[in-house]
Amino acid sequence: MIKAIIIDDERNSRDIIALMLGKYCPQVQIADTASDCADGIQKIKQHQPELVFLDLEMPDGTGFDVLQGTQEDAFEAVFVTAFEKKFLHTIRFSEVEIILKPIDKESLLQAVQTVAGRILSQASKHRYRVLLDNFNHGKQTSWEMVLPLVNGEDTTINTANIEYLEANTDKCTFYMADGSALQAERGFRHYADLFIPLRFYQVNNTQLVQLSHIHRVMQDSHHILLNSGAKLEITERRKKDLLTFHK
Repeated sequence: MIKAIIIDDERNSRDIIALMLGKYCPQVQIADTASDCADGIQKIKQHQPELVFLDLEMPDGTGFDVLQGTQEDAFEAVFVTAFEKKFLHTIRFSEVEIILKPIDKESLLQAVQTVAGRILSQASKHRYRVLLDNFNHGKQTSWEMVLPLVNGEDTTINTANIEYLEANTDKCTFYMADGSALQAERGFRHYADLFIPLRFYQVNNTQLVQLSHIHRVMQDSHHILLNSGAKLEITERRKKDLLTFHK
């Protein structure tokens, strides 16, 4: 059995999570619930759960504050929220589990399956350190990022060191400033949606470039030259847009 706690300021939300866990996830045992951050921290220290369902925003703080107040306690977390966009990069770059309200069966089952696997394998909790580091730095131009690789392992990179991304069938390859290439488990579109707001630009259908790594837009051909010397194709329309965007 997986001992769990639900921390959410809405009683209806706590009840729904407990009801759905009882119905679809019999391996999860609810030890207690809490309605705010302070009570949640106390309940975690009291029960020492393996899994915590954490509301992102509560009257006295955030789910991140609960993590901060229980750093010495080893547990997996599933964040629950109706407003993902406010903390989009903090969450997605950390590869922590999140389910959106209203909660649906498939999302809950997937999140529980993922964290149950981590609990069974005693996986590293480094993703929570990355999450808190990103949260504590607030608004920023570069982020720490947990990158799941095709070999089943994770690595941590800084987004400032990404030169460009390239679609590779249903996966995505990260080309780094140091010349290394990392084969990510997730697909290109997943990362494009995350990176475009962070001064990355899609130069063609399969490649996304970080603007700070562009050395030159070549005027006599449909190519851009990167700081590493790599040359990437760019469509005429995207080239015109890039010249405006890159000023």
